[in-house]
Amino acid sequence: GPGLPRRDREATIPRHARLMLILFKPWVNISDLKEGEQSWEEAYEIFLRDSCSPRIKRIIDNMQLLHECRDSRDD
Repeated sequence: GPGLPRRDREATIPRHARLMLILFKPWVNISDLKEGEQSWEEAYEIFLRDSCSPRIKRIIDNMQLLHECRDSRDD
């Protein structure tokens, strides 16, 4: 399948936000992930600020670090 989206590329920020919420925020219905007109980016920022544990933040950071390491390797 496709790789994890990067958080440092404008084109993939919405997809990154949506996937991180799906993976790390407890949910049953989509309304548990974001409110009606709220963007995925807004919902993700609120999650990071208000309810994301330090452990989950480290995991998310490490997922991005993997992209950065691959970039360095390819340079």
